[in-house]
Amino acid sequence: MPRGEGLADVLRMMFACFPDLRWTLHDTLVEDDRVMGFSTWTGTHEGAFMGIPATGRIVTIEAWTSDRYRNGIFVESRIIMDVAGLLGQLGVLPAPQAA
Repeated sequence: MPRGEGLADVLRMMFACFPDLRWTLHDTLVEDDRVMGFSTWTGTHEGAFMGIPATGRIVTIEAWTSDRYRNGIFVESRIIMDVAGLLGQLGVLPAPQAA
C-alpha cells in the first residue's frame, strides 16, 4: 500500500473498480501481534484500475496479507497480490506460453 493511503482509501478504490468484490479467506496464521492470511478475491472490472479502462471481465486473484496489531489496535497492513495474474485476466499481459 502506498505511504499515506489508509486501508479505507484502498478499499474504496477497489470497490469503485470492482463493485461486486468478494474475498474468500483460505488460511490464517496468528503469531504474537501479527495475523497473516491467504485469500482470493473475485470481482467484475467495471471501473478504471491502475490506468486500465473497465473491461467487464470477471477476475479471481490470489493475495497474501500481513496485518499487525498493537494493544488491540490495527496498526499495519501489507498485501501481496498476483498483479501479473490480474493483468493477464484483464487482457493487458499475454497469457504465459505452455512449456
